[in-house]
Amino acid sequence: MVGRLAREHMTLPPETQIDLLMWARELQQEREQVAEANAERSSRRGYLVFATDPAISPEQSGCREVFATEAKTPNQAIAKVRPLAEGRRFRAYLATGTYRDELADARWVA
Repeated sequence: MVGRLAREHMTLPPETQIDLLMWARELQQEREQVAEANAERSSRRGYLVFATDPAISPEQSGCREVFATEAKTPNQAIAKVRPLAEGRRFRAYLATGTYRDELADARWVA
């Protein structure tokens, strides 16, 4: 008797049960939306590019210039900045990372 009673309480009425096919469709749609959002976000990442002059002492002004740009990869960001700062060493970082405070003083490169 206890077993039958427990089974009755564990089984949900048909109107409250999950439609697995509908749930799978909704899950697939959600995955597609997330993939589209991630693709859009990754195509517009902001980078900070640090251009340092190896001929100038780090203590002197003008040793380091900071540029901000949008690119898909760090190498593409550096390629945008290279014509503006020839002869310098380059490092690119996501603008949301450790150096995000530098963004306010960076020169914008389209």
